[in-house]
Amino acid sequence: MFSLDPKLAAKLKPHLKRVLVLESNPAYARILMDMLRVLGVEKVQVEHDDRRAEVLCETFDPQIIFCDLKGAKLEGAKFITALRRSDLPCRKIPVIMMAPNELPETLKEARDCGSDEVMKKPFASGDLLKRLEHVVTKSPPWIEAVMYVGPDRRRFNSGSGPSTRAPETMSDGMKRIEQSVRILRAASQQFDTDRKQAKRAITAQLEVLVPACKAIPHPEFKGAVAEIFQAYKSSAMTGEMLKAPVAVLAKLFKIEDAPGAGKAA
Repeated sequence: MFSLDPKLAAKLKPHLKRVLVLESNPAYARILMDMLRVLGVEKVQVEHDDRRAEVLCETFDPQIIFCDLKGAKLEGAKFITALRRSDLPCRKIPVIMMAPNELPETLKEARDCGSDEVMKKPFASGDLLKRLEHVVTKSPPWIEAVMYVGPDRRRFNSGSGPSTRAPETMSDGMKRIEQSVRILRAASQQFDTDRKQAKRAITAQLEVLVPACKAIPHPEFKGAVAEIFQAYKSSAMTGEMLKAPVAVLAKLFKIEDAPGAGKAA
């Protein structure tokens, strides 16, 4: 069934101790379980109900999830979106969506809900191995925004697909800082819409911007980041408190007003 390189097998093994299969079709679930066991998966849990799967995630704590797109008691995109926005320890684990086609609308739905990959059904062992290798060895950066939570969508589905990137003249480090400014800007604008996720997004961006103050000596950059950090520490933080310093950062990075600024990732 598999022609598995020993080095790849060694890389996959630590990530295959606990796998959750959320599949509405028993036949597909059985095929996938058999394939996973050949790869050395230690424990596989199968569920067909997304509500029960949410509860199972708390107790089973999976390392990888395979999730069907739709079923009688299953809405794959909604399940993945809820997982990514939850407080579960497994919220950032790789999720591979299984779908009957790879039409643009299917790929977009999978990409925008926070899945890492799409695997078309019926699938062969080579398809499964390719997806697993990608999510384990080429994990993309995590994006913690308000409108989107999940792996960097610009590297969706085995590194292929559309991308919206910062200018290539910018270093990777500066691209990451610019992206953080964009996400922070969106979080400040959407703060009152979803305070919990906005705070989570701000926390993640400060983890990038505060250390960047050592590499970027510009006084306006340092001052704006310091003001945002002080607002963040305040128990009475509001979106209004963030707008002025975020506007300074946006100006420094020449980020223009545009709808969906926080959706680029």
